[in-house]
Amino acid sequence: MIYIGRFITGFASAVPSVVIAGSVEDMFNAKRRIWIVVLWNVGTTMGLCFGPVYASYITAAAGWKWVFYSAGIVTGVLFVALIAIKESRPSILLGRKIEQIQKNTTITDLEWHNPDNLPSMRSLVDVVVVRPFTLLFTEPLVMIIATISAISWGIIYLFTESLTPIFKTMGLSRTQSTLTFLAIALGTLFTMLPRFWDMRVARARRRKQEALHEDKIMGFAFAAPALAIGLIWFTLTIPPFAKGLHWIVPTLSLVPIGFAVNELAYTLSGYLSDSYLLYSASAFSGLAFVRAIISGLMPLIANAMYEGLNANIASGILAALATVFCVVPWVFFKYSRRLRQRSPFARFSLDAHQRTQVEQD
Repeated sequence: MIYIGRFITGFASAVPSVVIAGSVEDMFNAKRRIWIVVLWNVGTTMGLCFGPVYASYITAAAGWKWVFYSAGIVTGVLFVALIAIKESRPSILLGRKIEQIQKNTTITDLEWHNPDNLPSMRSLVDVVVVRPFTLLFTEPLVMIIATISAISWGIIYLFTESLTPIFKTMGLSRTQSTLTFLAIALGTLFTMLPRFWDMRVARARRRKQEALHEDKIMGFAFAAPALAIGLIWFTLTIPPFAKGLHWIVPTLSLVPIGFAVNELAYTLSGYLSDSYLLYSASAFSGLAFVRAIISGLMPLIANAMYEGLNANIASGILAALATVFCVVPWVFFKYSRRLRQRSPFARFSLDAHQRTQVEQD
């Protein structure tokens, strides 16, 4: 039963990120999407960081079952709240409006562009299953973004199993060790700072009337080195390599890691949303699939990785991988626009977006 419950939880947890991605694109223009998506990512990353903290204290006070009882209670309350959520898809809302007009008037020949038309079950399967995997495996941008986002996001899941043993060797108790996740949560707040750069660039582009999607991934260029620096700092300040250091020294290294993980999630998800527009939910499905697989595997390999290699070597491998990521933003700046222009999905979604929506400042 535990495995069945975990499977259902994992299956259901992938839904919000996919639905929210499409809804944000539907409801907000490009200017407002900057802040909506960043707040969404900050909340999501902070939730991951608070999880180990409250779980350790609830387990110590009331037993491990109450970790799941409390999560079930919160989810139940959210379920009731979500019943009131309204449809946001422009093509569906337009279709309903036209049906209402035709029903209440003598006008019967109205037509509208409906890119979401699903005349059969096969069409539904194509949209829900085939299209996300097609985007994931045929679109280089989706493939690269999904891989980088999943690995960076998976680091937090890796830390859920590795941070506590590391800080216990530095004299902290189990519950005290989980408080180090608050440093990661603190780092996520710094993701607000690059947004002011984004707004400055956006204003300059609007004056010249040449806005580019690539302007919005400058945060990627900040986040990649921040992740590498944070992981190198962490690697060099934990036992067994570093003995006798105060626990605050490696804890502070988690702040740039928290900033980097959240900034990568924000900039890359925002770039997907702006690049694929109509297909943003499908692109996010592929990203969510890869992220879920990596996030599920990370806690499983954490103990073997950190105990078998020792904490410094294991963290050093992550630092080396993050260092490789530092090259990717500049590759994106040079080639991603060309890849978007060659993508049939990106071109069609832009055309459909222009025919069904009007951007407002």
